[in-house]
Amino acid sequence: MTTPPAVSRGLLGLRLTAFGVVALGVIGFYGAGQIREPGGYSPVGPRVFPYAVSVGLAVFGLLFVARTTFWPDRQLIEKARDEALTTHWPTPLLLGGALIVYAFLLTWVGYIIATALFLPVSARILGSDKPGRDIAVGIVLGAVLYFSFTEFLGVRLPAGLLRSLTG
Repeated sequence: MTTPPAVSRGLLGLRLTAFGVVALGVIGFYGAGQIREPGGYSPVGPRVFPYAVSVGLAVFGLLFVARTTFWPDRQLIEKARDEALTTHWPTPLLLGGALIVYAFLLTWVGYIIATALFLPVSARILGSDKPGRDIAVGIVLGAVLYFSFTEFLGVRLPAGLLRSLTG
């Protein structure tokens, strides 16, 4: 008995997602191990929460792998198949590409400029037809978030090309 192609597509997406969640858990666990422990005595260090989240991701990812491989959930497979058939795939692919470009731009041009570029591009990909508004929101939101994090929370975001203006 062969699996119909539409069901196979639904299963493939579910299995890829399940393995992706497991991979995130493993990567997170490795990354948590790279966090330096501060001096002094503290019963709970900075690694505890990242370790807990990473273990949770890995465990639930493995359960998801089992649920899509060993004990398939027919209702879940049907829902995934229906969603796969109705998904407009260029949208998430373009957004993923925009996020990758944004990540590379962050250190080079800085948070404010990268965010001011990313937000209108993302809005356009998602169907916005108001580029002026989107550019204004990108600039204002990028600047407000940058100064909020750096001045009020003490979190340094990359200044990039605006280093001389942002101090």
